[in-house]
Amino acid sequence: MSKTSARLILMEGLPSTGKSMNSGLLLTQFERNGRQARWIHEVARPHPTLFFHEACIDSHEYAGFIARYPNAADVLERIGMKRNSSIGIDLLDAEWNYAEAMGADALRDLGQYDVWNFTLERYMEAALEKWRYFVQAQIASDEIIILDSSIFQYQIYSFLLVDAPFSKLKAFIEEIYEIIMPLQPSLVYYYRENTEDTIDYLAESRGIGFFNRIWERDRKQPYYKDRPQGAEGYNMFLRDYGAYAKKLFDSAPISKLLLEITEGNWEEYTGLLMSFVNISSIAPPAARFPSGQFVNETLNQQLTFIDDYCITPGGGRKRLSPKSDTEYYLHDIPVTFRWIQDRIVVEGEQLIDRWTASGTIFQRIRSD
Repeated sequence: MSKTSARLILMEGLPSTGKSMNSGLLLTQFERNGRQARWIHEVARPHPTLFFHEACIDSHEYAGFIARYPNAADVLERIGMKRNSSIGIDLLDAEWNYAEAMGADALRDLGQYDVWNFTLERYMEAALEKWRYFVQAQIASDEIIILDSSIFQYQIYSFLLVDAPFSKLKAFIEEIYEIIMPLQPSLVYYYRENTEDTIDYLAESRGIGFFNRIWERDRKQPYYKDRPQGAEGYNMFLRDYGAYAKKLFDSAPISKLLLEITEGNWEEYTGLLMSFVNISSIAPPAARFPSGQFVNETLNQQLTFIDDYCITPGGGRKRLSPKSDTEYYLHDIPVTFRWIQDRIVVEGEQLIDRWTASGTIFQRIRSD
């Protein structure tokens, strides 16, 4: 293991190996060390390298779309993310905030350009352009970017589900490495030596229903054609994922750190991570924590604060870590809260959960 001076840190591993927890740890420690950093979660939106609920339209398609739906032109000009040869549209932004202005037909038609519906070849073309645009935007910045699940997980899912050969996946990721080299990237990979241990941990922490839901979502993909149904099919997918990811790590041509986590010695792993990125571990500042219930009536959603925890609208229990005397990180998502008297203002990254949109305000519920 060599120390890194990377401006791009890639956090990878199977689900439930600690990617999000440790991405959040890196963000807080970089900032406490006086370094400008940004953690981009795998389902951040709009995402600079991945595609979650995003349409991608080339210039010819865009012209045709505007010709069919001229009333949508103003909206798409406002929210479109223009790259070199394509335009990205955040489909959730369009649905949540511009449905009436665009019209139901235009919104529905826009969905045909959702990248999740692309062929693998068209996805590769769109993805490489997005990676190039991302690097162009970051090249002059001193900001450290932490990307989780971007170079291995998303790509392995995309290629493995369509039963593409490993050689094609490896060649594609090698193209990504060439693109990101100006950012001096480094890679951190969390794994358990026996993939079955990770599968067991995932089943225990998320429930067997999680396995069945993922299989149900993807069961029409070519990968599952001649494989077991339900949870066992997804188990097989995870085994193949683990084998692919380890080979990709071994061949990665960048600074990298391999962390075997079976024993759960997280204090040791954290020390290795801090050493790898060449920063000190600094304790959080002293702070009070908000308490009680806060509601956003427009969304009809609620945040509940108990001690140093927040119960999110989806029921997640997230530990709070002070960023300042009025700002707080959430344990494993890059969303931050700013506490202003009787209000909580959501800041940080926007995820696919609507309540995370930056600027969303939750007002304290007063008891009579």
